[in-house]
Amino acid sequence: MVVFADLPSDLLARAERRNWFNSGDSMRVLDWLSELGARFLGMDVAQKLEDGDWMLLTNPILDLSDQTDNASAIEEGRRFILENDRPGRMFDPVWEGRFK
Repeated sequence: MVVFADLPSDLLARAERRNWFNSGDSMRVLDWLSELGARFLGMDVAQKLEDGDWMLLTNPILDLSDQTDNASAIEEGRRFILENDRPGRMFDPVWEGRFK
């Protein structure tokens, strides 16, 4: 089971808010999940506000918990990041076992 603390230390150190990453580093997390064969479940998105606070967005959100093909799920994650990357946006990749 792959947990968040198992991320490579250089990538883990780049998280802006513990487990939130910019688009490029989110892609690296997807690469890491693919290499390990960990099941990718989806992604949350947050927007940094002008006052420096963060707002969790409910649209867009990526829920792939019903996806059975992990390679397809990871590709959907990549498309999701590319389609939703904007200034101030951060992504929170979610995978099976991450919170254990």
